[in-house]
Amino acid sequence: MADADLKPSNRRYNTVIFDVNGTLLGYEDPLGFEKRFAAACRESDAAVSAEDVRRVIFDAVKQWSLRKQAGGRRASSAEQYRRTMCWFYQTLLDALGVPGNTEQLANALYDRFIIQEGFMPPFDEVGQTLEQLRSLDLRLGILSNYPPHLEDILRRNGLHGYFDFFVVSSLVGLEKPDPEIFELAIEKSKCPRDEILYVGDDPDDDLRGARLVGLTMILVDRHDRWHNLDCPRIRRLSELLEFIADSHSP
Repeated sequence: MADADLKPSNRRYNTVIFDVNGTLLGYEDPLGFEKRFAAACRESDAAVSAEDVRRVIFDAVKQWSLRKQAGGRRASSAEQYRRTMCWFYQTLLDALGVPGNTEQLANALYDRFIIQEGFMPPFDEVGQTLEQLRSLDLRLGILSNYPPHLEDILRRNGLHGYFDFFVVSSLVGLEKPDPEIFELAIEKSKCPRDEILYVGDDPDDDLRGARLVGLTMILVDRHDRWHNLDCPRIRRLSELLEFIADSHSP
């Protein structure tokens, strides 16, 4: 379908709202985080491999998921986000037997990974995909559970200019999947909710939250983990263009 066929007069979606981590930013390598964390452990004289991190991370992620499902706040302020991530890092460090004060080391890793290095790099196709979406005159926004420096991270990665509005959990005192933060994003979009497409990678925070407020959701499932979910899925963000084109077909 030609770009002209997707102009506002005959298309379903006029706004696309994105999650950030795992959707726009992340590792092409499925073991990207594990390798990064293992390298940091080795700097503390711990003989840790990426496979070691992978072995212990499942339990930490399970605990994280239980916290989410219980409604525990994780990202509604800068302090809360730091506590949550430091808990996660310290849980891994303790499970891996890294020597020293693991609480201090977890805080140092937060400063390094989250503040200085900016979480993760953009996925390879993100910049080009956003460029193509903008060429269709779509309004683009961000809705993310993230610390306050999200816009700085997007600037650092050359992505900030693609977006018209930002809703950041730690700045608004709300977090996904709370329907209120989704409603705030809808308000900022200045667009009817049936003309908004929400794009994320997390069945709990993203899919559940979007459905609570009646937003159409597409799940970025890069490693085919969620094939049993009743939800449109894409493997790479670039597939979003085809999804949008198909939704506008007669």
